[in-house]
Order: sequence, then C-alpha cells, then structure tokens
Amino acid sequence: MSTVEEIARKLQRRMRSRSWRAAGRLPGQRELASEMGVSRASLREAIAMLESLGLLRSEPGRGVFIASPGDEPGAVRARGPWRFQQRYALRDIYLVRNELEELAAAMAASVITPGGLARLRATIERMAAAADAGDLLQVSEADHAFHAIVVDIAGSPMLRDLSESIAEVVEHSRRLPLSEPGRVREPILEHEAIVEALASGSPRAARRAMRMHIRNAAARVGVSLQVPGG
Repeated sequence: MSTVEEIARKLQRRMRSRSWRAAGRLPGQRELASEMGVSRASLREAIAMLESLGLLRSEPGRGVFIASPGDEPGAVRARGPWRFQQRYALRDIYLVRNELEELAAAMAASVITPGGLARLRATIERMAAAADAGDLLQVSEADHAFHAIVVDIAGSPMLRDLSESIAEVVEHSRRLPLSEPGRVREPILEHEAIVEALASGSPRAARRAMRMHIRNAAARVGVSLQVPGG
C-alpha cells in the first residue's frame, strides 16, 4: 500500500473507536498529522479517499465528520461537486474509462489463461470478504486490483501506460459508487460476469460485460451513461 492508503486504513480503524464515534468527528488535521507522524498533505489525501467512499464528510470551517447512516447517500453527493470538478466532468471520466476498459477486456479475452482467471477470481473473493466485514477500503483495493489485472492480462504496454496516466482520477471515480452501502455487492456480481465473459474467450462478450459494468457504476453515482455509437 502507498503511504496515503496506510493512513486511510489507520483512520478507518480509529473511526470505529469509542472516543472518535462519541465525538462524531476527527481531531484537527494539524494535531492528527503530528500524532500519526505523517505530513498534512498525505493526511488530506487519505481523508479525501475516505470521503469518496462516503465514510467522512468535510465541512469548511467546521472540520471533518464521521458520516452516519442518516447522511445523504453517495449518489446525491456525486451529482454535485467532486474532487476533479474544475477539470473533468464525471460523465467524461466514465466515458474514457469505458473505452479503455472495454478494449482491455477484449484484448484479455483473446489471451486469457486459467492462471489469469484464477487471479481475477481471487480479487472477487477478497472483495466479497471485505464487503462482509464492512471494510470499504479493502473493497476498493480489491476493485482496483481486478481492473489492473485485466489491463495486465491484455498485455499492451501502451494501454498500461495510458491507464496509469489517469490512475488518480479513475481511482476516485471507482470509489464513488462504493459509498452506497446497500449497493456495494453490485460490482462484485458484475466482476463475476466479466470473468465469465473472459473465460468464454469471446472479445465481443468481454466488451459487453465490461461496458455494462462501467455503465452501472456510473448509474450508481447518478450519471446516465450513453456511449456514443454504442
């Protein structure tokens, strides 16, 4: 894990502690960064990660609060401002993701091996176990691993480089749908459908399964995705 992911995991554990739950909020960022021995920049990144999963909410001038079940759902938040709103529309992110990940799935279907299928199924098992435990960070990490493995299996250095060049924005868009607790298992079922399509060896079926997954992910954050020419 990166430093930011390690900080986010520590924060998630401490958010479950009695003292933090009673306060309903995190300590001040200067104090918290000093206590954890991390930079304020890394702490802010970790908080942003947990916000995108619907676990925290920031209120300017007031602080960072632990989200409760009564807070507005993630899809409502996602329709409004999001982290990269000054540069990218959320709809455009999903459109670009769709094109790259459809291509990756089609290429992977042509070369998939039993070992590759086993790697993908292992991430699905991790994702399901994390969902059972209510560990959204682990769900997110397993989700990331699934898509990274599909790109890896596709075997294209160009596709891998393109994916890495937009990784920060894409990862944020992947976490947003997971902020809907009642729908966290939907992507697990969609990943299973992608694996079955890949196992069939049909690039067309793999494209179709990946497109449905990306379209559904967009819908979970309130974006109706219409793929041009699709």
